[in-house]
Amino acid sequence: MVTLVIEGQSLELPETVAINDDALRKAIAPLFPQIATARFERVTNPEGQTVIKVLKEAGTKGLGTTSSEDIVTALKRCPRHLNPALELHQRLTRIDPNLSYEETFALEHELDQAITAGERELELTNAILTQLHKTPATAAVTPPIGF
Repeated sequence: MVTLVIEGQSLELPETVAINDDALRKAIAPLFPQIATARFERVTNPEGQTVIKVLKEAGTKGLGTTSSEDIVTALKRCPRHLNPALELHQRLTRIDPNLSYEETFALEHELDQAITAGERELELTNAILTQLHKTPATAAVTPPIGF
C-alpha cells in the first residue's frame, strides 16, 4: 500500500493506483479536483512504505494559448457595424430632428426594415450572451491583462 497525504488527510491506496503521476491523478481527481495542477513528492517513511505528498500548485487562468494581442488584432479586423435602427435614428436626426408626420410616414418602409433588422440583431446578441454564460471556464497559459 501507498499513503497519499492530501489537505491534511492520509489515504491508503494500492500501489497500482499510484504507479505514476498520471494514474494517481486519474484515480483521485473525482474526489479532489485540485489534484489536476498539483505536484507530487514521493518519500519512503522509516517503515519502508511510500508516502506521496500532494503539493498544491496554482493553475492557469484566462486566455489559454491565445494572447491578448491576438484578440485585439482580430477585433480590429472586424468590420465596423452599427445596429440598423440606431443608424437610421442618427441619419434622421442629422437631417432634421423635428420631422413632420408626413415626412415620417414617407419613411415608414425604411423604418420597418430598420426595426426588424435591429430586433434580429438584438436576438442574436442575446443568444451569444446566453452561450457565453453557459461556456465553461478554460485554463490559460498567461494571466489576463491587469492581473
